[in-house]
Amino acid sequence: MSTRRAKIQVLFGILVVCVVLFFLAEWPFGALGLGENEDLGNWQPLFETLSLIREKFYSETPVDENKLLEEAIRGVLRALPDPYARYLNPEDYAIETSDTLEGEFSGIGIVIAIQDEKLTVISPIEGSPADRAGVKAGDIILAIDGESTQGMSLDEAVRKMRGERGTKVTLTLRREGVSEDITVEIVRDIIKIQSVTYKLLPENIGLIRISEFHGKTADEVQKAISELLARGALGFIIDLRNNPGGLLSSALFTSGFFVPYGEKLLLVEDRNGRRETITNFVHPLVASPVVVLVNRGTASGAEILAGVLRIGAHALLVGEKTFGKGVIQEILPLSHGGGVVFTVSKYYLPDGTDINGQGLLPDVAVSGEEEQLARGIEELEKRIRENALAS
Repeated sequence: MSTRRAKIQVLFGILVVCVVLFFLAEWPFGALGLGENEDLGNWQPLFETLSLIREKFYSETPVDENKLLEEAIRGVLRALPDPYARYLNPEDYAIETSDTLEGEFSGIGIVIAIQDEKLTVISPIEGSPADRAGVKAGDIILAIDGESTQGMSLDEAVRKMRGERGTKVTLTLRREGVSEDITVEIVRDIIKIQSVTYKLLPENIGLIRISEFHGKTADEVQKAISELLARGALGFIIDLRNNPGGLLSSALFTSGFFVPYGEKLLLVEDRNGRRETITNFVHPLVASPVVVLVNRGTASGAEILAGVLRIGAHALLVGEKTFGKGVIQEILPLSHGGGVVFTVSKYYLPDGTDINGQGLLPDVAVSGEEEQLARGIEELEKRIRENALAS
């Protein structure tokens, strides 16, 4: 799944900030800004190690303390039971926060996570260099430019694949159902994420494709719905295939266009087990039948939208089982201009369904992109006819 980010996104570490501050200057615990009662005794060996390195370590080349600092932060995050935890150096932090708000960056255009200690593609971004090269949701990235990804941190993998427009990167992939590993060479480019596209299909079916949720997505969906209704749309297909999520606030806002005002949208559980109920805060625009297309690349905020529409708008899900990301991360800045990302809460669908690691099963299981769309149209036409008879 940024005050747009603050409305719910992916989190970064206060405790790590403490380690950073101590490393940069050998301050006493009280100077770390954590309060006198914080128990940092368990961290004493780390501080001792840093001090001993400064005092005794021999090397013919100067020690790069900034590198030590960044590796220490990565080590802390890597030790968390969180496949989405990662460190952002100042440059990456600036890019990441800009991506979240503006929907544009340079690279190959894939969303990744670490699953079962393997670097895994959540989904390629539609129309991106990775998408055009044939990278698929669920692919395991074995190597980047010949370097094994085993033990590679998430931020390091992202940094190796992101780069200037026109440069090349080679990925070695392992794909379920394919006996041999796949090697693809990808030319980096500017990834301009067109979050929403739409058109009116025959039989007055409105097709809205949402590729990712960023700061402008809800406004774009609102425009799409309004224009399609004005052109006579009798029902909607919402295409969320290979949508990795993005801004949670944007996904929730979009959900609100399809369900009654005040309807329960999401249950969010914090680290202490406290649950907050988020209800629809916008007035709905759609009262006609809805079908949602999903696949294994449908993740996070896209799964929320699909689940909310199934429950609150009685939408039919057509396609494949979704990715299964039911946790929320947040980006937090660090004092040196970088940041950290890690999971801060978990969400449940309005009926209490936990999709984390489970995903959503479609109501109608269909493989193949063209077949999924065709079946979605067929199912929606049935519902439109049923509505006409009922009225």
